[in-house]
Amino acid sequence: MTPTLQDVSMILGLPIQGEPLCMNTASDGWRQQVEALIGRAPPLPADPKARAPAGAAFSWIRLNFGQCPEGANRDTLRTYTRVYLWYMISRTLFADSGGKLAHWCWLKALTVLEHR
Repeated sequence: MTPTLQDVSMILGLPIQGEPLCMNTASDGWRQQVEALIGRAPPLPADPKARAPAGAAFSWIRLNFGQCPEGANRDTLRTYTRVYLWYMISRTLFADSGGKLAHWCWLKALTVLEHR
């Protein structure tokens, strides 16, 4: 079964018509951008010379954002909601080939949608 554009629109509540989602997806400084968006950045690789993908492991996301704190304020709820959507989009709609990573650009895309 293949989801259609209309299916995605209904599930995510996103409009089909209108301006396209446009943003810079260059990965320079992606850790700093992730930290600015959700308050934490994924850990650096153990080997500093190793090429690390521009994203967070799903296990890291579940460990750090798996449960929203009881009585959280509005900003904390917004952060946990943003991370949950990032996780879901990265796991279902735009999964990477290894199935272990949430690419940071989908987190950045959520901020574009928030400001519309």
